[in-house]
Amino acid sequence: MSDSNIRVSEALMAELQRAADVEQRSPEEVVEDAVERYLRVKRRERLYAYGDGQAKWLGIEEEDVPALVKEIRRDTSARDR
Repeated sequence: MSDSNIRVSEALMAELQRAADVEQRSPEEVVEDAVERYLRVKRRERLYAYGDGQAKWLGIEEEDVPALVKEIRRDTSARDR
């Protein structure tokens, strides 16, 4: 891990230290975990936005999804036979 200097308010740092103490972890470990979770959420949001854009481009509405899933499953099982 590379060293970085990230500034946070004293109040936030104190809360971070208390949370780390409760979990018997270092503040750095807690921050790394929090950043990983944040980035995972952001990746998921981008994926959902991409899917929404593709659905819009293809003219797929939410109510179309169950029938489309059923069709794909039927086609896949027929191909696997």
